[in-house]
Amino acid sequence: GISNIGTESVIITDTTVSDASTLITLNSNTTGVITASSVTAVTGTASELNKLLTAGNDITQFSENSFSSLTTATVSDSTLSVADLNGAINATTSTVFSLSAGATINTGDQVAFTTLLGYENAGQVVISDQNITVDSGELSVSNAILLNDTTTGTVTATISSSSVDTLKTLTGTNAYTITIASGDATGSTAAEFNTINAATSLAVNASAVTGLASDTAVSYTHLRAHETSLHLVC
Repeated sequence: GISNIGTESVIITDTTVSDASTLITLNSNTTGVITASSVTAVTGTASELNKLLTAGNDITQFSENSFSSLTTATVSDSTLSVADLNGAINATTSTVFSLSAGATINTGDQVAFTTLLGYENAGQVVISDQNITVDSGELSVSNAILLNDTTTGTVTATISSSSVDTLKTLTGTNAYTITIASGDATGSTAAEFNTINAATSLAVNASAVTGLASDTAVSYTHLRAHETSLHLVC
């Protein structure tokens, strides 16, 4: 292992670093400056990459041109924090981050995932089939649509209080927690509730609904047929 290098400066000659933690360990065992300008690819967890690349911008730890050639960062987590991922991306300028297939990104609140989507739009991270969990606060319908359009994975979130007219615009089928507001106790059709029900694999809380607007009998029958523990809850 690496230990007690003291004040020695270190020059990394590898172009590919398969385990980011090795450079973190090296950095913690020397007070000298590490030069990592040759590194073009690195693999590690989001937390490790965040710690390493953030340290890479500190000239008391790494030379000024360290990681300037880094073009690819592979995030190895199956579950990762958006804060770590955003931190790692923010520490670089020309690096593309790739995520494990089917990985789950815990996005915290809407601000954090909005930042991540900005990086995705800029081509700094590739999101394709990853699952996205908004695990703090609620998600607006417009942002839910944005996330659904970003990944073929499952989006898990609590949808903020919205009208039926807004809820029925949700796209895809995800794991949304949806509650029909008291303002929609009456006046909505069975077809509208069917559309909302189709947007989530979880039970829709429709306990506030006291009546349906005029609609076709077929639609009402379809709605009643889906009143199971996995669908509409009245």
